[in-house]
Amino acid sequence: MASKTLFDTIIIGGGPGGLSTALGLCRQSRTCLVISHKVFRNDGIEASHAVLGHDHTHPQEIWAKARQQIDRYGTASYAEDEIVSAKQEELPQWNGHKGFSVKSKSGQSWLGKTLVLAMGVKDVFPAIEGYKENWPRNIYQCLFCDGWERKDSEKAVLAAPMGNGMIASMMASMSLGMNKEKNNDGSSKVTILTDGPFSLETANFEPSVVKQLKAVMARGVKIDQRKVVALEDSSPTEGVNVRLQDENGQEEKVHFGFIVHKPRTELNGQGIIQELGVETEKTPHGDAIKVIAPFQGTNIPGLFAAGDSGAQLTHVTTAMVSGVSAAGGIVHYLNGLDDGDALAAAGLE
Repeated sequence: MASKTLFDTIIIGGGPGGLSTALGLCRQSRTCLVISHKVFRNDGIEASHAVLGHDHTHPQEIWAKARQQIDRYGTASYAEDEIVSAKQEELPQWNGHKGFSVKSKSGQSWLGKTLVLAMGVKDVFPAIEGYKENWPRNIYQCLFCDGWERKDSEKAVLAAPMGNGMIASMMASMSLGMNKEKNNDGSSKVTILTDGPFSLETANFEPSVVKQLKAVMARGVKIDQRKVVALEDSSPTEGVNVRLQDENGQEEKVHFGFIVHKPRTELNGQGIIQELGVETEKTPHGDAIKVIAPFQGTNIPGLFAAGDSGAQLTHVTTAMVSGVSAAGGIVHYLNGLDDGDALAAAGLE
């Protein structure tokens, strides 16, 4: 089944980035199609935080409100499907300008003058027993998003692997800031789990990283070098039990209110990104689409990126910002082509 409609924009992804793009386009009476399979990175969380006006609100409630507000404009359409192919091609029905055609898993196809990749990223979990079962309820990757509700508990920063000492030290410092209360022995309520032997003297870290780690240790952060064997649900007690094993094979179960860990990420829709020839770049956490400021453009004219797929700092708010920025870029791009067509039609080129 092929749609005969030529949309101003096709948006692949219906999360905060994609929907913010749609809302911006609606404000300019531009038509768009939002295609989503409704599987979101934050599935399983109880509430979104640090989202102005929506703090401590369930993501589905925010999503439903967004859809309701977008629908009042009447220029956005939706499809629940998974895109498996996308390419840029000349569109005779658009004065020969290059646009985009996309095909879905169900066999449908659509045409758009512009295309937005808002497919996000997926988290790649470490091979630790119980990790998946405790994500994201007891494992937090962003302390702006989660953690405050359990700030008075013992907290663990999982530095697995310890190769990225900067992230571990930054997360430890942020955890300290939530609750500065010390234990009776003068230690803080924060422990870095190195998942194996670790020494600042032998670690191949930049001097700034060593300094940061020394700073959090001076503030009372504990370093536990035992192997992380498994993570276990501690219900009915809130939090998670961590099974740790020393070099002699002895195990101990330690309880933490939550674990802080930022896993590696992978881009969703990598096949589509490669098919289109979109440039990507390395970040401390994984690959991201290389975007051009300030309008989230890419190396492909008419193709934009919004949401987590084109950002190093991933959060609902930053995804929304990138979506609105992409909408601005799309409108300027389309208006420029419309202006050129009008001049050509009037013989004023």
